[in-house]
Amino acid sequence: MASSGHGPGNGAQGVEVRIAVVGGGGAGLASAWLLEEQHDVTLFEADGRLGGHAHTIEIDLDGHPVPIDAGFQFFGPGKPYTTFNRLLAELRVPLRTYSATMSLSRLTDGTHVALPPFRHGRIVWPSLTPAALCDLIGFRRFLTGIPEFLAQRDTTVTIAEYIESRRMPRSFVDGFLYPFLLALWCVDLTQFREFAAYNALFYLGDALRGGLHAPEQVEIDGGMKTYVAALTATLRRTDVRLGARVHRLTREGESWLLVDSTGARLAFDQVVLATNARQAHELVSSTPELDEVSRQLRRIRYFDTTIAVHGDRRLMPRSESVWSVVNARWDGTHSQMSIWNPDRGLPVFRSWVTYEDRLPEPLYATAIYEHALVTVDYFDAQARLKRLRGSHGVWLAGLYADDADSHESAVHSAVTIAEQLAPGSRRLRVLRA
Repeated sequence: MASSGHGPGNGAQGVEVRIAVVGGGGAGLASAWLLEEQHDVTLFEADGRLGGHAHTIEIDLDGHPVPIDAGFQFFGPGKPYTTFNRLLAELRVPLRTYSATMSLSRLTDGTHVALPPFRHGRIVWPSLTPAALCDLIGFRRFLTGIPEFLAQRDTTVTIAEYIESRRMPRSFVDGFLYPFLLALWCVDLTQFREFAAYNALFYLGDALRGGLHAPEQVEIDGGMKTYVAALTATLRRTDVRLGARVHRLTREGESWLLVDSTGARLAFDQVVLATNARQAHELVSSTPELDEVSRQLRRIRYFDTTIAVHGDRRLMPRSESVWSVVNARWDGTHSQMSIWNPDRGLPVFRSWVTYEDRLPEPLYATAIYEHALVTVDYFDAQARLKRLRGSHGVWLAGLYADDADSHESAVHSAVTIAEQLAPGSRRLRVLRA
């Protein structure tokens, strides 16, 4: 019953087929949610929970539960998150907006730059030194050129090439711009310089379109687990299997045979691989029909990021007047950041600690996530994989599968699949409205 070429197969003609969705993160959940209206869907998740990088950890602070998003957290109300916001509206997930203030602390000389340099009508004095003001002026100038560049959607320019083309003062580039941008990714500077400028600047360009004013962001009441729970609760027909890691994917006649860690051996007509590219490559690498898919998936590389949820003020700016939602710290080699919720006013932080010599104390939880190295090569592989969508009934969904690396891309990749396999889905119409 499955398609033997690059087309959508008979799912697009309204015939109910058996579809396996491998991976229960945002892309997998959205895929199942969109496809189950017309098809028989089984979702396999290796972990004991759903959500993937949408991961809320609940800690106990003086007897009170405090939800902290350890993974995906930031998204805005604007165009870069159009599909995701439509999904949240359909699920009636409670939202609120807030101002995402930012700061950069340079451990090399003890200086701070706050964006914006005022909070609640008060001036952040450590950020009004002559050097800090020069950084703020330079950053504002840098931001003005980003929208025009993004409109070209040129994914062949590295962030190093783009910054060089702007001809900014070297002291500003090395002392502020790279340390600030690097904190958003927490990789080595040599790796970051290879990132595609399109991705490195995509959300910054939209969020800071108004200059140095704090960008408006959206928060889900109760954390990302609220969204995951709401989406899961609406899966009426999907057979959700937790703790079921798919070990093998093989072709048997006109069907795909999946073998998971529970010992189950099930046949499907179509398969949606909603894992990251590395995991997808492991599943298709031994299948001759998918050699080209495997080759392109192998080009997408990953790095590990260690996140700590803690109460250690050591990783925050020395002066509380500089404390922001996003707090970047530059040690001369690496930039990492700490996230804080000023509305709560609690000493609870989420910090990137990949390069820290010692873990913060008190330490409430740690998590390690794989993130893609979003290079020029990454986007070339993405473009080639788009042309291979649905090859032999295998579809790819995830952050890497559609546009800039974000949760929006994960959800939108599911929409792209549903347009082919379940074009009559009411839910699809909602997300495309």
